[in-house]
Amino acid sequence: MIRLGFHLSVAGGVQNSALTAEEHRYGTFQIFASNPRAWEHRTIAEDDAGQFRSIVKRSGSIPFAHVPYLCNPSSSSGEILRKSLDMLIGNMQSCAQLGINGIVVHMGSHLGKGEEHGRRMLIRTVSSAIDKVPGVKVLMENSSGYRNSVGSRFEEIGKVTDEFDIGSVGVCLDTCHAFAAGYDLRTKESIEKVCDEFDDLIGFKRLSLVHLNDARYGLGSGLDRHWHIGQGNIGKAGFTEFFRNRHFNSGSFIMETPINEQGNEATNMRAARRIVESLDFELF
Repeated sequence: MIRLGFHLSVAGGVQNSALTAEEHRYGTFQIFASNPRAWEHRTIAEDDAGQFRSIVKRSGSIPFAHVPYLCNPSSSSGEILRKSLDMLIGNMQSCAQLGINGIVVHMGSHLGKGEEHGRRMLIRTVSSAIDKVPGVKVLMENSSGYRNSVGSRFEEIGKVTDEFDIGSVGVCLDTCHAFAAGYDLRTKESIEKVCDEFDDLIGFKRLSLVHLNDARYGLGSGLDRHWHIGQGNIGKAGFTEFFRNRHFNSGSFIMETPINEQGNEATNMRAARRIVESLDFELF
């Protein structure tokens, strides 16, 4: 079964994101478990958390969380590392409270200290968080290849995930980021090549979530600019072949597409559903 959904707002209470997912019949959705623009973590009221859990159980939608972008678990700054660890732990604790089993983490930036140093800091930070909050799976998200980033290449991601058991660390594959980093998702042949490399270096057993985003800029641009499904450089044909590939016939696919004159959640959901339905795959 293929589950489609979006990153949703928690304005007015975390339970409102679950209500939105239920109202629109999303098979999956994603939230920030804390303020995305602040280091301080606020505990979620148990009444709100209880409502969230109840709505999710009723609707059958699968929720995920995303750590705020301030978090840099690969940083070469001791202060930023400490804050990032505290943020990750706090968000994982909120996930446990909400019944969310997977939290997406950007692998961060080594700030010029080199990939090896960044990986070492990342592994240490995530290990410490998992020790504090077992039971919530950390999902490493591939990056777009921006300067000093960690995790834009599958080989680098595999070196990190290999340090953890499969129950505690997985991978979130972002299609826009992969394309921006040079992984071609436009044809059957290129997608098969990308999948072979992913399986060899990381393993599809690690894949827990896909961020389904088109790319505004070209292959290998290094630019993290999400675009509307079928309207960007991956395109409708690319996403059709993507879903046709056996590794993406099922699972959770969350869109983080913009809202502007070119499209919104409704238009992107229609575009994604049409592609999946054209292939006769089961949709939530």
